[in-house]
Amino acid sequence: MPNRIGTTLAATSVVIALAGCGQSTLAESDISAPTGADASAPTGECAPTPAADVSTAEGWIGYLAENSDTVAVAVDDGNGGTFEQRPDERQPLASAVKVVHLAAYARAVAAGELSPDERVPLADWERWYLPDTDGGAHPRALERLGVNDPEDTVTLDEMVSAMIQESDNAVPDYLRDRLGDAALREAAAQGGWDDFTPPTMLGNTLALLDPTLDDSSAVWDAARRYASDPAYRVEAVQHPVPEDLFARVDRVQRFDNTGSAAELTALHRAIADGSFGAGGDLARTHLEWQPSPVPGFEGVGFKGGSLPGILTDAVTFRRDDGTIATTVMLASGMSDSDYAGALESFAHQEMLAAAANDPDFLERIRCAM
Repeated sequence: MPNRIGTTLAATSVVIALAGCGQSTLAESDISAPTGADASAPTGECAPTPAADVSTAEGWIGYLAENSDTVAVAVDDGNGGTFEQRPDERQPLASAVKVVHLAAYARAVAAGELSPDERVPLADWERWYLPDTDGGAHPRALERLGVNDPEDTVTLDEMVSAMIQESDNAVPDYLRDRLGDAALREAAAQGGWDDFTPPTMLGNTLALLDPTLDDSSAVWDAARRYASDPAYRVEAVQHPVPEDLFARVDRVQRFDNTGSAAELTALHRAIADGSFGAGGDLARTHLEWQPSPVPGFEGVGFKGGSLPGILTDAVTFRRDDGTIATTVMLASGMSDSDYAGALESFAHQEMLAAAANDPDFLERIRCAM
């Protein structure tokens, strides 16, 4: 999924006291600090719920209200304001789950089991890559890294950066195969996410094309076969894209790539506030790869995901005053028009930034729900 949080933050100050306007950068005089604990409290009077509209932050309030049975939301503004909607319900995660792979990698580096400077052949990375199924993430990562020769190598840390920045789908399965499922479960548990089930990005994509792959064991076996069997790789790409893609995506995600807003919140907050422990600093550096475009924040960490009908995002705001806000939204069952519109606008990120940093906006969500 493309990452637009920097642009989103710069735009969000029109809605809240952050900064910016539209899709362009405002002058510094237009930028204000985040709303703090001493901000005026919500009036307690509920404004009318806006009409559902995924192209605006306010419209997302209406969308959440109209789709309360298919969204999960968890907000903690770090100043005592909280809101939850279905926080413990398991939802499809799409690429938001990659924060677990990041955490497992960071723990392994901290333990001396992996070196971030290790050179990995591009061919080893691309054994887990299914062309034309990731929205161009892998080619964009290679372009950023200056890799264009099959004989090239990249560092392990550069691969991980591609997983977070461009949302490359091959890296998570590479890490899972190399570290093992226990390492992923332990990393999730270290961040407060118990009973984590490791997913396979590649296997789930193969299952979209091949309906005979119908459970978590089958999709991981298929992914590992794809990585090791050139003939199977050729066969796999011959399957046509199904007509019922939206319905099939949701079903396949529920094989192994689900989690709750509460679980995702716990891991992101542990990384942001340092309680994750060994490896947390490295994980936080990757999540906060994009410098905050507005003052008042030490860092903004995020990882989202998108698949047809599914939109997910988790964002943490580390403020200069030491407070930390976390926001998570998991949406599934979106119509094709709402899904397309959301990806055009990224207004859901504006909504999450507003919920985390403006008590009045958070109260409007609470009222609407």
